[in-house]
Amino acid sequence: MTRGAGAPESLALLCFLLFSSGCMAVRIGDEAYGTDVGGVFYVFADMAVHVINPVNLSVVKTITQDQDGNTLSNVGAYGGAPNISRSWNDAVLAEDPSLNKSYLFVNEGDVYPGPGNQTHSYVTVIDTSTAKIIARVSVGPVPVHIYVVNPTREVWSHSDTDGTFDVIAVADIAVGDVTSLNATNVPGVVKEGGHGKLLLDAALYPKSYATNVNEQWLNQLNLVERTRTASYDFSEAIPNCAGTHSIVYSNISQHAYVECIPGGIFEWNTVNDTLVHYFANVTGYLTAALGDDYILASDASHNLVTVLSPQANGVPSKVSYSVSVLGNPQHPIFYSNSSDYTTVPGLQDYTIFFPLADDTNIANLATGLDVQAPSYSNAPGDCVYDNTTAITSKTTGLRLASSGQKIQTPECGACAPGFEPFNPSYFNGSVSGVRYVTLPNIQSNASRGLLGNTTFITAGAVMPAASEGTDANQCSLGELYRIGKRGGPFIAINADIPTASVYFIDASKPNGPGLYGSVNTSTRPAYISWVPLNVPALQTTILGAA
Repeated sequence: MTRGAGAPESLALLCFLLFSSGCMAVRIGDEAYGTDVGGVFYVFADMAVHVINPVNLSVVKTITQDQDGNTLSNVGAYGGAPNISRSWNDAVLAEDPSLNKSYLFVNEGDVYPGPGNQTHSYVTVIDTSTAKIIARVSVGPVPVHIYVVNPTREVWSHSDTDGTFDVIAVADIAVGDVTSLNATNVPGVVKEGGHGKLLLDAALYPKSYATNVNEQWLNQLNLVERTRTASYDFSEAIPNCAGTHSIVYSNISQHAYVECIPGGIFEWNTVNDTLVHYFANVTGYLTAALGDDYILASDASHNLVTVLSPQANGVPSKVSYSVSVLGNPQHPIFYSNSSDYTTVPGLQDYTIFFPLADDTNIANLATGLDVQAPSYSNAPGDCVYDNTTAITSKTTGLRLASSGQKIQTPECGACAPGFEPFNPSYFNGSVSGVRYVTLPNIQSNASRGLLGNTTFITAGAVMPAASEGTDANQCSLGELYRIGKRGGPFIAINADIPTASVYFIDASKPNGPGLYGSVNTSTRPAYISWVPLNVPALQTTILGAA
């Protein structure tokens, strides 16, 4: 445990009796409850789930067994073994108000054989009143994103293999018959499966939209009837948009904003289901500000965040600002000292945090190359040479090329020392962490014709990996991801370097955010969830941790 100077301002007493009957559990979701003061972070790591009190930087409990008393290994899965951990993807909180109980639903990424040629994965269920795993529900293979539909008290898990949603009724958990739980399958695609997301907003309910990176369709769903009600083909209008990924909504414009694959975004009118505008030169993961008055597009490949301002219904949004965020910025996290987003003017009271997922390998840093740039795998510069014989990387064991081809030296990219096997001593975690910016900073720079700039806080780094692609450059890096969650005054982010841990940023400091401390975890902390305690009922909100 390490700790920075000073405790967070205005932090109410945490309910230390976490697992007693006097502790009420969380409402639904964790994204919108980040403002709640007093709670714990659940950290999903190798063979363990840690429950961490950020106030005193302590591990309250570590979960190491499932509902049957087994370890958290993926034994039985394809490639599984007793010493290999279950793969943790997204998690979400859901409540049964009739019992004053709440549960964490966590997608597992491992794939298990099923009847015939079918395969499946699992969703793990944790009772937050006891911090124990109570069930595993079979769902479609490779579920990544997961959502809660509050009016129907259902959890929707998305399979990246077949593109469908598996729906779990929260009431089935409360009944206690967790050994025979089943999920209802909902089609979310037209023809081809793939990674995708679900758009949830109270203003749209019961209508929703689903994306798919492999299809040129925007699919409309009915959340109550659990059916796909329409599919909109945008292939002719936006031929360069081969698929869709992130999707957000603004109540100001009543438009959905959709990220295109491989780049660009389009604006969709949800009132009459028509295309409003295609932004060919704006790209990145989409996030809506908590007041819906700004849409952020985070382009990690180019270290750039673009801010759009929604207009009236049917009118294209304006490209208002751009922010330079060095270090492969991940999904933004909003912090405000106000919990009433309806009265906060724009982002002026917000600080926006970006967890960084940059490569910090010492050998790669020494080359001066941006090994995460899109051009790197095609033209890795000084890391390419002509060989006269076939060569195999001493680091990864990969066959790099046949005789006579140009190849990348084994000392660069994912073939640099320290990648395989992973050795954190070959990385410099001090050059990564988190960056933050405020809207006044963005506006001030824009008035002078400059990009907004960010402030850096060192907070460790994440472990990079080799690309899983089949291109000739076998030493190129794969995509790097980093998780950040807000809980009260804290921003929690995961790290593998210099050691497996979670870093906590105190966002409430009057003189600006700063590092509060860190807590060591099991290796590869993959996902973080915030579980506030003793929060009031909010019966009609639709939330999703995607």
